[in-house]
Amino acid sequence: MKLIFVCSGNTCRSPMAECVLEYLLKKEGIKGIEVESRGVVANVGAPISENARKALTEKNIPIKKHKATQMKTEEIFSADLVICMTERHKMRLGRLPRVFTLHQLTGCGDIVDPYGGDEEVYRKCLDEIIAAVTKLIPILKRQLALPQ
Repeated sequence: MKLIFVCSGNTCRSPMAECVLEYLLKKEGIKGIEVESRGVVANVGAPISENARKALTEKNIPIKKHKATQMKTEEIFSADLVICMTERHKMRLGRLPRVFTLHQLTGCGDIVDPYGGDEEVYRKCLDEIIAAVTKLIPILKRQLALPQ
């Protein structure tokens, strides 16, 4: 299964969600899910933002080498699940069967962009992402037909 998280610039929310999901999958011993992230208006090649890095590090969530990447239409069709941080991102990609918002899947609401905020804003954003992605785990287990 291939899953892609999508936000605006691919330097804050979607790479944090990618790191969180990979961490939780490893912690749960779930294999068979490839996780990536993209942006709808990515600053291609930019690293994960410094405050996102700090927030993840404080929670002991591993950060892999990241370079912001623009979402391409063909990637939507090659993924099993595309998860957008907001309804606006979903609208930018088009209303396709495999494109959802994190809110649609988890009921946790849109994840507000922390870009330009201080460390506390990023911590709060990461906490929201962790809560939502934690609710995503049982959904992914069902998709893979794993025991709940």
